[in-house]
Amino acid sequence: MLRVAGRIHWLTIAALAGVVLMVGVLFAGGDNPQTRANLFMAALARGDAKALAESTAVKGKTEKELEEYWKKSVESSKFYRFKYKLLGVQATGESAIVRMYVWRDVSGAGYEESFQLDMIQVDGKWKVRGNGISREMYPFLPRFD
Repeated sequence: MLRVAGRIHWLTIAALAGVVLMVGVLFAGGDNPQTRANLFMAALARGDAKALAESTAVKGKTEKELEEYWKKSVESSKFYRFKYKLLGVQATGESAIVRMYVWRDVSGAGYEESFQLDMIQVDGKWKVRGNGISREMYPFLPRFD
């Protein structure tokens, strides 16, 4: 309910403030290694080939080519489920490492494993280095020739 006794509920105000903050971060150059790594991992978890291609960099490959690679990969892995938690970023110039925990068995018997994503800056945008992703973390990785 938006109004309680003629006043706007505090949860409504908090939700609106959160939306304004997120929009502000996106439009104020919110592209940083951790944000991009989170977008990448979320796209990987839901099998979004287009978002994966936008967040991946492989030397000599166009975004369209990367999307085709990722489509085949996510189709092969449609029943593979995992969860992740980003831990932190080490950035130096135009490269960064994003450390994270990944649980590869989400049925309850899994445990966290440490992995990292290698990030590079391409034309001012942070991207995951396609050949720097651990196949142990995600066994269905494309082979970017």
